[in-house]
Formats: sequence, C-alpha cells, structure tokens
Amino acid sequence: MFRNAQFCFNEFSHSVKHQRTTLYFLSPVPSHTRQALERLIEQPSSAKRISAPLDCADSALFLKREPLDSIKKKWRMQRCAPKRNGLYDWPLEELINTREATRRGARTAALLGYGYSRCKLGLMKDFFLISRSLTGHVDGMALIERNPHAVEAVIEATAELLHALHSQGITHMDLWAANVMLPEQGSGLAQAIDLENSFFTPTAFFSETLGFQFGFLYHRKLYRYITEAAFDRLIEQSLAKYFAHVDRAAFGKIYEVAKHQVIDRLERREIFSKGVFKRG
Repeated sequence: MFRNAQFCFNEFSHSVKHQRTTLYFLSPVPSHTRQALERLIEQPSSAKRISAPLDCADSALFLKREPLDSIKKKWRMQRCAPKRNGLYDWPLEELINTREATRRGARTAALLGYGYSRCKLGLMKDFFLISRSLTGHVDGMALIERNPHAVEAVIEATAELLHALHSQGITHMDLWAANVMLPEQGSGLAQAIDLENSFFTPTAFFSETLGFQFGFLYHRKLYRYITEAAFDRLIEQSLAKYFAHVDRAAFGKIYEVAKHQVIDRLERREIFSKGVFKRG
C-alpha cells in the first residue's frame, strides 16, 4: 500500500504491525514508542479523528489519524487512485506534500512515518500520518487568542514564512494563523503545518496566488483582532520587504476578494493554475 512505483516511499522501511494496523517509519521504532503506538491503535474504532502528540514523552512524535468516512474514499485510498478531478483524497495529498517538503528541508514538521488500519473485510478504514512533534511551539491562532496584542507579530512571522516557502518552490494554500507554528520562547523562525493543499511546482500566476494567501490569512479569523487598514499596512510592508517584484494590480485583484469571501480548496487551485476562480 503506497509502496509502489508511483509514490516510491521505499525509504519508509521499518514497520510496526499491531492488530489490523500497519505503520511505516524512516528509522527503527524504540520499544517505548511502539508501546505507545499500540495503545493508540487499541482505542475503540469509534474514536474520532486524532491530531495530537503521541502519548509518549520520549518519542517527540505528532500523530494524525483520519477515519475514512465513505466506501468510495476507502476504495480510492486502497488503490492509491485519484478522484475524478485528478486530486487524491486529502490525507494522501498531505502525505505526498509533507514528504516532499521534508525532502526539500522546508520549515515544517518533518514526516517520519505513515500507515493505515483495515476493517475485518480488509478494506482500509483509518489513515495515519506521523511527523516530528514541534515541541515548544504554539500555533499562531492560539497565541493571538491568548494575547490579542500578538496579532501583528504573527502576521509578520507568517509573511516571512511565506517568503521562505516560496523560495523553496512551495506554495501553501491553507496557511492561516493556526497553521503557523511559533516558538513559545525566544525568537526562532515560524514553521508551517498541514500541507495537504499545497503545490511544489511553479505557478504562472504568482501575484494572484500571493494575493489569495495574504487575503486568506486576514479572512480566516484574523479580522477579529486587527482592523483591515492595519492589516493592509502590514501586508504593504511585507510586500516591500519580501515580494518587491509582485504585480500589484494582479495581487490586489485576488487579495481584495480573499479578505472578504470564502474561497474553497478547489477554487484556490484555480487561482494557482489560472489566476482566477469561478463560482458554481
């Protein structure tokens, strides 16, 4: 499963098998980590989505477990098959993208493993993604909710992170404050998480795409903590510092819309590939 020529995940050669679950890792798994994984696997199958550090202080692993909630999704994931629109289901997109970001040395939680569990009939029912836990970090949204005065610092850190990702050929199309991880102490650099809706190829519409990214940052909850005028001022400073070459007209066309309207994941892909998006 996923270990075929299409995905070439042969580097994940160390496995943990327990009950109907198989997990693959880059390196051998210590006994204390294996025991914690087995406890997690043994949780009732009715358990909901998990997104949390593994219950093992010595492991420093962050684990996501995504229940596959439809027969079609289970069957596609089983066969590594895309949907009609050419995209894979989001758990598989996240696996592929996180692996590529890790390979490029991007500032994100490095991918360490993945896996799946099966039902009694042999069909995949849960998907696992295992990354390095960003110990000592807090997500930007949590930081702002705790201290609203931190909003400008979060915006500035996100702009710098966007620049760093773009410099490595990575376009994160879901980079809102909660997907920006910041050090609890000190002045370390921000890191990105949740890369399922990301691109690793160049776009012919960089300015429009960047306009969406900054507009989305404001629209996704930040508008509650900062005025639009103050946000625009910070983005203007960020453009001058990191993206001086941007086409301001093309940028503004999408930026002004994205600040005030929901643009769903598929519409974001139209912006990246076509510079526009169409409703309906």
